[in-house]
Amino acid sequence: MEQRTTTKDAAGEQRHVQAEQAPGPVGSVLFGALSSFKKDTLRLLTELQRQYGGVARMKMGPYLVHQVTEPEAVKQVLQDNARNYVRGRFYRGFNLFFGRGMLTTDGAEWRTRRAVSRPFFHRAGLRARSGTVTDTVEELLARWEPSARSGDPVDITDDMMWLAMGVLGRMLFGVDLRRYADRLLPAVRFSLKAMILTGEVKQLLPRWVPTAYQRRLKGHQQVLNDVMDEIIDLHRRGEGSPDSVVSALLKATHEVTGEPFNQRQIRAELKTLFLAGHETTGCALTWTLYAVAQHEDVRRRLDAELTEVLGGRVPTAEDVDDLPYLRAVVDESLRLYPPIWLFPRDAVADDRVGGYHISAGSTVIVPVYAAHHNPAVWDNPEAFDPERFCPAHAVRPTNSGDGSPDEIGSANGGGTGSGTADENGSGARSTPRQRDRYDYFPFGGGARKCIGMDLALLELRLAVAMVVQRYRLQLVAGRPVSPAALVSLRPQPGVLMHIRPAERKAPTA
Repeated sequence: MEQRTTTKDAAGEQRHVQAEQAPGPVGSVLFGALSSFKKDTLRLLTELQRQYGGVARMKMGPYLVHQVTEPEAVKQVLQDNARNYVRGRFYRGFNLFFGRGMLTTDGAEWRTRRAVSRPFFHRAGLRARSGTVTDTVEELLARWEPSARSGDPVDITDDMMWLAMGVLGRMLFGVDLRRYADRLLPAVRFSLKAMILTGEVKQLLPRWVPTAYQRRLKGHQQVLNDVMDEIIDLHRRGEGSPDSVVSALLKATHEVTGEPFNQRQIRAELKTLFLAGHETTGCALTWTLYAVAQHEDVRRRLDAELTEVLGGRVPTAEDVDDLPYLRAVVDESLRLYPPIWLFPRDAVADDRVGGYHISAGSTVIVPVYAAHHNPAVWDNPEAFDPERFCPAHAVRPTNSGDGSPDEIGSANGGGTGSGTADENGSGARSTPRQRDRYDYFPFGGGARKCIGMDLALLELRLAVAMVVQRYRLQLVAGRPVSPAALVSLRPQPGVLMHIRPAERKAPTA
């Protein structure tokens, strides 16, 4: 079936083109693919990509959803025509629980918020303060010493969240957020679960209905607000760091109105930064250590590189440049287990993407997980293989990037592989093809690429290096772990590890 689509050319002139509807599953008449999405989200998205190609179409309840994984189509949605693809219905739950922050806003409102926070994420400044990261990791390693002596297993998922909170608080918030951990973490966990569409009656009822669930939810929301208000008030009294993002928000004015941010707006921004800054990084740390523990050959090679380059000392930001296998291990973990597994958008106007019609008002999802598990690009995509990102296999990045100074073979793009497409156009290939910039994008792309990318990568690389230097982690047997597509890609039911001392002296400064 063809649709007449109105688009704009490079000169901004409207033109009309004929575009076909994208292929996709039929699903049930009433609910479409919604049942499959709820039952096994990741499987549905990967199978949709493999069966129908880089642009697919499905119904999810009353909504029309297009899935985009073909690199040029992803580039169009996230970068070239990003203004046409805004945060819509998928973000309503986030707005409800965390307020309108940088993650959920568009236009001038988003630009104002990003401009305030951007100076705190400059790569040079982060590298200069990398000692804050290593100091916080040292505290984690000391926290593990009793477990290393006793042999009692540790759920590293909670500890990685604790570590990420510590780094985030010291680097951005001007306070040690871990002092609030007992209050914040349960409130965040409950709120994140509440944001996920489960179809349960208790979540479909209006918030004003006084159920026990709604009372619990309201209580957790009040905890989040209270903690953020305490941090704001602490800075108003001059007791917080003058170089923190909190202080910057207190001084900021809106791009259009010139008005200062009010308490509610500052609180929403801090809640957004807190969630994005500790949840995704904590998950990425957990998955990386989980993958290394599963692959003794990877651990040994990583250990050998760290010993050769560092001897026994604590790594610095500058050392990371001389640790290519460490970088490859982190990059491969972000491929296999991308914490930000989905970028949802709503189309403002009709468009044509990958040759297919996208109607105004429809939802477009960019599933990072499916793109990162595409067998047309990645040989044996379910395997953990850091060799994919080693310098010996790196080639020039393709020209479909976002204009940023991407590193070849790194978390920003580049890659390997070759092959030709089958004549049937299904997307299946006899061998993996050359990797494109938007075959691998754990931090998104375009102007809205994750603002915390450099901080996350620095923290991941330094923390993984220091853990491997000090300890050998072993998974508790008989406790399988699987990825759960929640707000982030969380390991379920958690990752229990035995903490064993490494066979060397502890690193020294």
